[in-house]
Amino acid sequence: MLTEERILEIVESQIAATEKLGYQGSRSGHMAHVSYRIDQIRTLPPEKGRMEIEVDYTLLTETEFTGYPDNPPYETPCLTSLIVDTKTGELIT
Repeated sequence: MLTEERILEIVESQIAATEKLGYQGSRSGHMAHVSYRIDQIRTLPPEKGRMEIEVDYTLLTETEFTGYPDNPPYETPCLTSLIVDTKTGELIT
């Protein structure tokens, strides 16, 4: 059975692999930084050696113009579903 820590590792590595995170520049010369916040992780009961993990997360885009409270980071809500092997924790495609 997968532990909560292992499930979190799987989720974080999948987000890092699929999203463009970190510092980014534009052709206009402005910089932005994209990070993420995990809002919720739900696991469905294992079935035939597989477990489905549903993840709600938010991409946070900060620019040089970001400032609280008037101009907070741009937030993009995301939802993904992963299916993993319950013994190895490997992603099943």
